[in-house]
Amino acid sequence: MHEVETMMYAGEVPWFGSGHYVGDAPVSSKDAIIASGLDWEVEKRKIMTEEGVKIPSHKAVVRVTDDQILGIVGNRYKPFQNQDAFGFMDSLVDDGSMRYHTAGSLRNGQRVWLLGQVGSTDILPGDQVDQFLFLYNSHDGSSVLRCLFTNIRVVCANTARAALAAGKGSGVSLKHTGDLTSKVAESQRVLGLATTEFEQYAEFAKDLTQLQMNTKRWTDLTEILIPDNLEATFNTRTENARFELTELFEEGVGTDIQGVRGTGWGAHCAVVEYANYHKGSDNDSAQARRFESSLMGDSAKLIQKSTDVLAQYLRNAA
Repeated sequence: MHEVETMMYAGEVPWFGSGHYVGDAPVSSKDAIIASGLDWEVEKRKIMTEEGVKIPSHKAVVRVTDDQILGIVGNRYKPFQNQDAFGFMDSLVDDGSMRYHTAGSLRNGQRVWLLGQVGSTDILPGDQVDQFLFLYNSHDGSSVLRCLFTNIRVVCANTARAALAAGKGSGVSLKHTGDLTSKVAESQRVLGLATTEFEQYAEFAKDLTQLQMNTKRWTDLTEILIPDNLEATFNTRTENARFELTELFEEGVGTDIQGVRGTGWGAHCAVVEYANYHKGSDNDSAQARRFESSLMGDSAKLIQKSTDVLAQYLRNAA
């Protein structure tokens, strides 16, 4: 079973290569919800044992269109409908400039995501980073609704969290209780509609273009990101992973752009490319899971660890 159930995308798809292509330009929420196959609702239904005994403390979350059971939740759980999620994202940008780059469902509808473009920045001539808001919601009771900043490097369509030291923990997390619409004002305050975090990331990235990654800095970074297995005298997997990461640093996508190869920015891009497209298995299921991982899972943690180390290099060089 593929992790991606339905999906729409504009331009080049940045991960698992399937879905409904809507053209090169991002689209409005009205078009995105239909193209992504998210024009459905869920509801809570009573559940009972095989013997017919009702279970009053919990309910099943069911997709109305096909009666797919997505999860079992407590009575206080309130579903956030896909339509409401689009409305919530739209409300976070005052000028109505939100346009959707991708959206879809994962794991037979248990998880849904929206990725809306809000701007772009040139880090170097010919090396552009697009800026997005990312919303991730579950219908199976496994997680809160999350909304956070992220970015995609256009030259290779790599996705990374924009979470610098000053912005760690940024974004919004909403529990599935109460009224979603009543939380919009607070969410606007937390996210900061002036896109402060994007500005911080762009400044950080431009600073990295001036940081030269000598052999010691690069070696230290790879050893921090891919540590030795202390239980083995020699770990071939560790050595192979470091070698693969180094190859991306030297010859990865975008290294031919002037100002990338051999710099902190080149190192950052190599780590993001490795985390998104090379880390782990290459089978279809793993490729599909990388989308979630690049923003919410182990890949995001790897990218964040790299960001922390590179930020420390910048401070030491100042």
